[in-house]
Amino acid sequence: MEKLKRYGEAVVDLLKEYIHDQPQNNIEEHLLTDFEHGYFQVLRTGWADKDTFRMWILLHIQIKPDGKVWILANWTEDDVAQALVQRGVDKNDIVLGFQPEFIRPYSGYAVA
Repeated sequence: MEKLKRYGEAVVDLLKEYIHDQPQNNIEEHLLTDFEHGYFQVLRTGWADKDTFRMWILLHIQIKPDGKVWILANWTEDDVAQALVQRGVDKNDIVLGFQPEFIRPYSGYAVA
């Protein structure tokens, strides 16, 4: 249980780096956290023009009950997995969930 809390705090600490204090180009950024179920997201919403509303997930991470940290979406150029390792998440507990299963063994992280 302590590991899940520690990993959740590491994830939130990382995701906060992607949130700007003020909207950028009419785009708002939202940090969504659900410690109870282990879901964490950075969501962006806003108007691209007067007729087009946009919403997309920049980052989505799930911490499963077994303590594995699944990176399910990473639409940044950053190595989010390495950033989590630097925050104390064990490399063997990180799964690159956006990668196909046959590629995960070559990632250097957990396969599942």
